[in-house]
Amino acid sequence: MSCIGSERSISSRLGFSSRRQAIEMDDYDPQNSIGQLSPTLGELLKLVGDSSRKEGDQTPVHHQVIEMGSNNTTITTNLEARSLPFVLSFTNLTYSVKVRRKMEFSTCFRRKNRLGAVDETVDVQSLNSKVLLNNISGQARDGEIMAVLGASGSGKSTLIDALANRIAKGSLKGSVKLNGEPLESRLLKVISAYVMQDDLLYPMLTVEETLMFSAEFRLPRSLSKSKKKARVQALIDQLGLRNAAKTVIGDEGHRGVSGGERRRVSIGIDIIHDPIILFLDEPTSGLDSTSAFMVVKVLQRIAQSGSIVIMSIHQPSYRIIGLLDRLIFLSRGQTVYSGTPANIPGYFAEFGHPIPENENRTEFALDLIRELEVSPGGTKSLVEFHKSWMNLKSSRKSEFDRTGLSLKDAISASISRGKLVSGATNNNSSSTMATFANPMWKEIVVLSKRSIMNSWRLPELFGVRLGAVMVTGFILATMFWKLDNSPRGIQERIGFFAFAMSTTYYTCADALPVFLQERFIFMRETAYNAYRRSSYCISRSITAE
Repeated sequence: MSCIGSERSISSRLGFSSRRQAIEMDDYDPQNSIGQLSPTLGELLKLVGDSSRKEGDQTPVHHQVIEMGSNNTTITTNLEARSLPFVLSFTNLTYSVKVRRKMEFSTCFRRKNRLGAVDETVDVQSLNSKVLLNNISGQARDGEIMAVLGASGSGKSTLIDALANRIAKGSLKGSVKLNGEPLESRLLKVISAYVMQDDLLYPMLTVEETLMFSAEFRLPRSLSKSKKKARVQALIDQLGLRNAAKTVIGDEGHRGVSGGERRRVSIGIDIIHDPIILFLDEPTSGLDSTSAFMVVKVLQRIAQSGSIVIMSIHQPSYRIIGLLDRLIFLSRGQTVYSGTPANIPGYFAEFGHPIPENENRTEFALDLIRELEVSPGGTKSLVEFHKSWMNLKSSRKSEFDRTGLSLKDAISASISRGKLVSGATNNNSSSTMATFANPMWKEIVVLSKRSIMNSWRLPELFGVRLGAVMVTGFILATMFWKLDNSPRGIQERIGFFAFAMSTTYYTCADALPVFLQERFIFMRETAYNAYRRSSYCISRSITAE
């Protein structure tokens, strides 16, 4: 079944409709819809299993993620679960770094140089603070995409890193809360995912293999192989990668998938466990307008499944702006606008700079901010106007304030409808918060298999390694052939072992450039507990030579 047909049938069975059109659901009929959110991956897989059972399949591939209550979960209970929102709020986030500056000044205690002359100035290194974030506040909700906009150096990536707990807490001030409760670092690693700006992937693995290895890492061993495969297939359809599923990723020397498809694969490997919060650092960077639009379409679909999507973006197109729900404009670490895209014209009109009728609202806003930055007064007037504008709207209570739902209830409801896959089968939500999804030996096996598969498909690299070992062995064999048992033969044997040990380290040295290439993949995967660092070290020791 094609991606279009499967999504259309799933949407009609579930009765859910998107707030906007998904990638290939332009002809979706909203009249038959009930809710406003897309089905999660877990619900998608349950429908696949239900369809298989109806067709008489003896081995259904449905994915029952966790049993929180009755086994006969209906669409009605799913809708009730969807009424439990997630609200990520951040208040007065301030972050500064120490910058060393050299200062030259005269001193009364002048020092003499070697020639006896007196130095007029003394170089002193002083520590000055540079503020990267200055009292940033805002809110992000599930089902919505919040985008952080601004020029280069405005603090977009820094804000994303601060929310994703990638900044040392000692230097970060302010609070980050989920449903009104402080968000602990350990919990955040389990319920969230972070997609870096660069696409860090193994070049010789196919799209399907890459996602399958991610499933092996992030999904627990209690889930069968068939269920993991079914989840990967559902994710491929959700990402719109069905036509590229069997294509290798590729790199500079090997042709592979397109740039937009690579970016969607990078997103897919981090959302295989269907996280509640998804952070992305400029996911559209380096892509053409069509590929960038497709990527944001995928993010919209992920958000509509019940996730909070927060991303930074440099200068979105008009079509992309139509997919975003909340915007934060930053200028030199300060907020100059925070709200919906629809409120931008009224905001800048009140500020005294109305947007022309046929002008792109975001381009106009960004151009105006750049003009103010180079002006003598800077953006101080716009920052002050934003504060007063927000104070006028502060009297409105948020949806979360009206519901007053606890974080535990919201997470439990989210797990019951297929998010945060853990394989647990009891009602204790803490069982889903394990630090790592798999035991150490399982991680070593999967890591070794992935490394061997990628190396085997690089014949030049594999040939160099094999050739180095064979040539070294041949040289040692000819030098120490037919040694006798005399004292001289014993000394030659000692020399043989000395040569063998030294050449062993020499032949293993080619693993260093490989690790340098993989280090960013290693850092990304271990940052959010995909596997243990020790498992990677043991695996590389096994497969290096």
